[in-house]
Amino acid sequence: MSVPESLLLGVLLGVAYSAAGLLSARKAKAITGDSNQVLKVVLGGMLARMAVTLVAFAAIIAFVPVHRGAFVGGLGAAFALGMIAEMSLVLGRSTSTDS
Repeated sequence: MSVPESLLLGVLLGVAYSAAGLLSARKAKAITGDSNQVLKVVLGGMLARMAVTLVAFAAIIAFVPVHRGAFVGGLGAAFALGMIAEMSLVLGRSTSTDS
């Protein structure tokens, strides 16, 4: 697998993780409305998402001939940006609804 394909695969895995996080935060906010409950749901869901991502990461590294540096770099960048977006969604909404 070429470097751009490996990079894209890493980005796709990171975006999938981030999208699941953002969807769970939005759904928790819509269902509970309480910012403390939303934070608990998001952090609890984060454990499940990380476990699934770790299994997918290990399977890709073990069974797909990817360029490891590009794959890890793409995953890391998408993961970091997704975490920033998720936390800004959770913390931004929690501070604006509590005041």
